[in-house]
Amino acid sequence: MSLHNLSSLFFHCGMKVELLYFHIMKTEGLCMELKEYLRVVRKRWWVVALTVLLCFGAAIAYNSKYEPMYRASVDLIVNEPSISSTGQAQVDSNSIEANLKLINTYKKIITSDSITKLVVERHPELNLTSTQVGNKLMIDSTQNTQVINVSVEDTSYERAATIANSTGNVFVSQIPEIMQVNNVSVLNAADPNLSASPVNDHKQMLIVISLVVGLLLGLGIMFLLEYLDDSVKTEFDVEDAIGLPVLAKVDRIAKSDLKNQQADPSGQQEDSALLRTANEQR
Repeated sequence: MSLHNLSSLFFHCGMKVELLYFHIMKTEGLCMELKEYLRVVRKRWWVVALTVLLCFGAAIAYNSKYEPMYRASVDLIVNEPSISSTGQAQVDSNSIEANLKLINTYKKIITSDSITKLVVERHPELNLTSTQVGNKLMIDSTQNTQVINVSVEDTSYERAATIANSTGNVFVSQIPEIMQVNNVSVLNAADPNLSASPVNDHKQMLIVISLVVGLLLGLGIMFLLEYLDDSVKTEFDVEDAIGLPVLAKVDRIAKSDLKNQQADPSGQQEDSALLRTANEQR
């Protein structure tokens, strides 16, 4: 083997050893960081527990005041068919375009006092004012369609259905007088006997969110407290402070151990004999 090949072999071996060394040091560094994180968690676990309990308690308190809300809706269709020469009703593109332009106007009329006052007069059992009825109405229309959706949210589904259906019926009956045109009809009415589910039933999701938020908040506070704590309490803190390895440490001695040593002089004599033997061997 030539000198050049031998030097190349040593060079490659040295590179592999160096890479292996850096890999080992990197692994040890990761292990030390993991141990440090675990030490912080063991030291300040109560912070995480406290924040989780507080967030969980807040979610329980909020759920205790939970009031279910139900939604009922009625669909109205805006459509005025034209009459053909044979007397048959037909729908052309011009009438559809005209009806689409009227929808925004109709949405405003539905929530007006002229409609809500009649709803209150027809249903005095609701115990609501025209303003309260108007505030409960939510009007929506899909773009480029002739359908207007009138929905109502209330703590009682039956009352929500009554308000929605009555609003739709009053609007259909009043449009000929207000707009001088009869082109609105009820497409789908709300069923008062339907067994509906609340639209705001998020109690379980709120509990899960509170636990996750409490955990993340607790971890953040825990590591923030550890970062702000610059006191020296462990051998790791000493190494970080002076940059030198710790050779030995003296554990805390309880008063009871001192009393036991004073009561048992034979133990002190044995320790003294061991120290003299060690000094003589030096």
